[in-house]
Amino acid sequence: MVEAFTAQTGQDFADAFDDDAIRTAVGTAKPHAKMPNGFLLKADGLYWRDESDPDAIPLRVSSRLDVHAETRDDLGSSWGLLLGWSDPDGRPHQWAMPKAELAGDGTAIRAHLLERGCYISPIPKARTKLLDYLGTIQTDARARAVDKVGWTDGAFVLPDRTIGDTQSHRVIFQGSSTLDHSYRTAGDLKLWQDDVARFAVGNSRLAVAISAAFVGPLLELIGEEGGGLNLRGPSSIGKSTALVAAASAWGNERFVGQWRATLNGLEGIAVQHSETLLCLDELAQLDSKEAGSVAYLLANGTGKARAGRSEALRSPAQWRVMFLSSGEISLGDLAGRDGRGGRRSAAGQEVRILDIEADAGRGFGLFEDIHDAPDAETLSRWIKEGAARAHGIAGPAFVEMVAHSRESITKALKLGVGEFASASVPAGSNGQVARAARRFGLIATAGEMAARVGILPWSPGEAVAAAGIVFARWLEGRGGAGASEDREAVANVRAFLEAHGGSRFEPLDHEGGDLRVINRAGFWQAVSGLRDYLVLPQIWKNEVCAGMDAKQVARVLVERGMIDGGAGGKSSVLRKLPSLGRARVYVVKAAIFADEDV
Repeated sequence: MVEAFTAQTGQDFADAFDDDAIRTAVGTAKPHAKMPNGFLLKADGLYWRDESDPDAIPLRVSSRLDVHAETRDDLGSSWGLLLGWSDPDGRPHQWAMPKAELAGDGTAIRAHLLERGCYISPIPKARTKLLDYLGTIQTDARARAVDKVGWTDGAFVLPDRTIGDTQSHRVIFQGSSTLDHSYRTAGDLKLWQDDVARFAVGNSRLAVAISAAFVGPLLELIGEEGGGLNLRGPSSIGKSTALVAAASAWGNERFVGQWRATLNGLEGIAVQHSETLLCLDELAQLDSKEAGSVAYLLANGTGKARAGRSEALRSPAQWRVMFLSSGEISLGDLAGRDGRGGRRSAAGQEVRILDIEADAGRGFGLFEDIHDAPDAETLSRWIKEGAARAHGIAGPAFVEMVAHSRESITKALKLGVGEFASASVPAGSNGQVARAARRFGLIATAGEMAARVGILPWSPGEAVAAAGIVFARWLEGRGGAGASEDREAVANVRAFLEAHGGSRFEPLDHEGGDLRVINRAGFWQAVSGLRDYLVLPQIWKNEVCAGMDAKQVARVLVERGMIDGGAGGKSSVLRKLPSLGRARVYVVKAAIFADEDV
């Protein structure tokens, strides 16, 4: 794959994206603002003087508070002011203040400014004048306001900065999470490489997780849908460590969230991680009734339509997100917690969250190679400590590279994903397998790109090899390259019989006596010492196949020799039943318990 990058772009990948591409895109041009009467900006602050009194001493209102631009969205709404100031340590800050904040008494505005080191006079009159200043100042400079992170008009927006915009076309994040967000930075790229990323070499799960951190900014380039991976396994084997390592490409430890949220809450979280990375720990915390819906919600990238205060419909939230999950169970197991013993996770859900066995099978939990650590637990601690020292650098650096070379990146990306899929998907595979292979191809290609430009300290081919190993384990755990709906059909019928075969089925040859079957589901008959089950039609449709196409389930079992089909291609047969006479039943053979693919 690495050589394919050069063939596609006509130049070496590293040459096309050199270190000069890693730059800060948000400028610091002088504001073009018309000062309101009585106000004056000096180096040490914003002042106001009563112009009716020539002898009045100017009142210092706040730190120097520049207005760089007026902001608004693409519909001419959500107007605001792009403010800039420096804290007492000389560190510059900016905030896209929604003008709607001026409708109140200014408490929220002052709190935001004070929190980030802007001095505000405690004198009541000064506070009033601050609102006067913000409410009346005008500037001819404009900026596009957006309320989610990710690409907008060729620029990549983060809560505290924008990558790839220009002074003539600025794009600014303007939302409620500009202050309380987890896109924080610490350390530098070299420290992150040495203390976090290098340990992924030779560790397939860790390398895949870190490579996945660079997928988000690439999704738009080829119109790819979102999706995720779930690292499944017992506690204390390194699952959370993998999430922390991946999250450190974008932010601090708070970047790893929890599944314990409502659907509405997850919508908001997804919007704020659009085209970066979403990490959610402990899948079992999610309500089992919402498990399937969440898979579609996050991957499809569109929230629910809702009415605003005026009862008019608001546009639903939208996002593209690559997400990593961890948990002790799979999505299918969680969705199956319905009290009936059956699994109820559709194949479409499971292909959106690919379930990965976290244990690499080498005796080190998630790891295959513990490098120079004495044990896996120590290595996990080193990685987490390294992520605390250095974070939030690699992801934005990768975006800088993409923003600088979108066209060549897109060509290389398409080629890399296609080559991985072609090399990894077995002949005759179901379409679900092909979709999964594309996701792993995205992860592999993103990792290779990040390595080629020096963001990841890996040799060429490391990301591809890791993705190939994990994809193969996923395919093995899935049960092969066929349609998962077929395996799910068999699994659901088997689960029902395992749960109720001894209590809800009456012996076919029983003749009177004390036998009492409560809530009868059908009958059983002995064949060569084993039981065949005769399931009544309504039970088959409403319970055994609940949430599935009952006819399709029957067809699958007939094809596999697990149901005795009737005449004329029917899946059910006419049998004489005690107390019921002749009636149709589905005869499920004992062979269903011997299927090793389920």
